[in-house]
This record gives sequence, C-alpha cells and structure tokens, in this order.
Amino acid sequence: MLLFAPPGALEPPPLLLHGGSAAPRAWLGAVHSALWICWDDGSRRGPPDAACWQRVDLPPGSPDPRDARAAFLDAATAVVRGADDATFLLIRGEPSLQPVDASIDPRERLAAIECSPSGHVPTHAHGAWAWMPSPCPLPAGQCVRGPALPRSRRPSGLDLFVSVELRAQARRGVGPATEATTSTSIIASLGVAFDPARWVGRQLAWNELHAARRPQLRDLPPTRSRGPLAAQERDALAAIVCGGEVR
Repeated sequence: MLLFAPPGALEPPPLLLHGGSAAPRAWLGAVHSALWICWDDGSRRGPPDAACWQRVDLPPGSPDPRDARAAFLDAATAVVRGADDATFLLIRGEPSLQPVDASIDPRERLAAIECSPSGHVPTHAHGAWAWMPSPCPLPAGQCVRGPALPRSRRPSGLDLFVSVELRAQARRGVGPATEATTSTSIIASLGVAFDPARWVGRQLAWNELHAARRPQLRDLPPTRSRGPLAAQERDALAAIVCGGEVR
C-alpha cells in the first residue's frame, strides 16, 4: 500500500542515503539504530511504494548505521563501513550484513535530506515508512549557443583590380574653314597584386570571425523552482542565455 505523510508528522526525520547513479531507485535508511533498505522504490512504474522497505539484520560487531559510512556499488549491492573500519556488504535477497575484507572506502554518511532527484523523500513515523513529494531543484547545467555571425568566405592572398579609362581629344585646323576633328580612346587595365602583410592580417581576422561562428557552451545557474516548474525555468534560462535547448 502506498503511504504519503504530511510534513508536520515527520519528527525526527530518518537518516537516508540515495543510491545515486549506481542504484537510482535504491535507498538506505537509519531509524533509531536500525538499518533499513529499499532496493527498488517503484518510481519507474509510478509513485514510490512504501512496501519496498525491509529491515536489515545487524550481526554483532556491525556499525551503528547512524555513524557508518555507506555506498551503493550497484542496484543489488551496498557496502557499509563503521568507525573501526569494519566493512560489511549488503546484498539484495540477503537479510543481514555480511562481513567482508573490502578495499572500497565509502565516504558518505546517512543524513536527513529535504529533496531527492526522484521527486519523493522517504519518511518514517509511528513505525511505518512513507513517501513525501519533495523534488530537488535542477542542478546547474549547460546550454549550447549557436553561431552569432553568418558564414564568411575565406580571404585569398591576391588582390584583383580592374580600371577603365576613357580619353577624348579634340583637334581644330588653323584655318577658319577647317573642320574640328575629335578622337576617342578607351583604355582598360587588369591587374593582380599580392601584399604578404595584408594577407596575414586578413587571415587573422578571418580566424577570429570563424571562431565566433562555432557553437559555444554556456553555463546555466541552478534553478530555484522545483518539480515541473523547474523544467520550465530551465528552458527559459536556456532560451535567454543560448536561444536554444539544454544539453
């Protein structure tokens, strides 16, 4: 049966450890020196299921889960280490911790948390586990900004120039009866020039323009909203910063 509890009925909160990327639907919980495990919270199929929690048998010499460090190795294996460096494995399907000589040194401790990536937080009150909706804000992300300049043509090292000149010359005779004559000529010139210094300057300018056309990765701040509103806030930030989608 799925249980949800109001926030006011959850004092004190249990100490928790989420499975992270190694076991995204697994949880460890500590309540009054007792260790609990939820291997699959059922969030893949819908709302989380409170029936997933199972109490772990603690053999003599096992660490107090409130002071232990722990880590999930995968969706079916967790490692727990006490203050005296005694290490235990918790395997899915086994009811108790198993002593083991392990080189893995877990760093995280179980702690009270206010939100989770799955959108629900485990709670424990009156001897029963429940789930409280409490999604975390989206973490800082990045977006890709497209080119801000149009495509430019690569400069060449040669300068081509064309000139056209029109010449007209009038001639008059020395006598009053002599008619004036006019001659017209057109001169066209085609030339090619190469200036090494100018060519280097053009190459540098073109490289700067070409670099400005490359897609740029921009950082986005963490969202302040939670749940579906956080996704809308992230899309708005990406549109402002990059004009595109988050990647």
